[in-house]
Order: sequence, then structure tokens, then C-alpha cells
Amino acid sequence: MPKKNGAKPRMVVITQGSLCTIVATPDGVEEFAVPSGVKVVDTNGAGDAFCGGFFSGLMQGKSIEDSVNCGHYTAGVVIGRSGCQYSDADRYTFPSETCEI
Repeated sequence: MPKKNGAKPRMVVITQGSLCTIVATPDGVEEFAVPSGVKVVDTNGAGDAFCGGFFSGLMQGKSIEDSVNCGHYTAGVVIGRSGCQYSDADRYTFPSETCEI
């Protein structure tokens, strides 16, 4: 199917759990390491959380790398809790100043 919005190139993002996140654009393919040390309690909702953080970064004009870091952060918050919740997360403690959710 032809792309309708020619202003922005296509992008494919592949998450692989604890393995690297892969982002493919017309400029090439990049791999981003997933931070280690997150205690996994429940992986339900991790993909949705990653998407939320990632798209939040993109919508704020962040780089792909910073957006991936935001996605990793939000997924890490979700998998560290039982069930899909975010309410008790410290919203101001980010791995860097790049995430503003």
C-alpha cells in the first residue's frame, strides 16, 4: 500500500523483551540496548507501555534514541509491578532528562 503521508518516512520498531530494540528507517537500521537490572514481576502491558513512551518522545520532537529510551523506561515501570499500573511510579525520576511524560 502506498504511503499517504510523504512528509515523514516509514519506521519499523521491533521490541524483543530483554534483547535489543531494533528501529529501521530508510536511513538504516539501529539497535538500542534494553537497560538491565529491572526486576520483572509481570510483563502484561509492557508493549503498550513501550509504545506510549516511545510515541510520547516522538511527539515531543525527541530523537529516535531518546524516544526508545522513553519507551524502555515506561515498559520498565510496568513490568516491575503486578498488573498494568503506573499510578505509584515516580514520574519525575527518569534515566535521563530526555523523557517528559
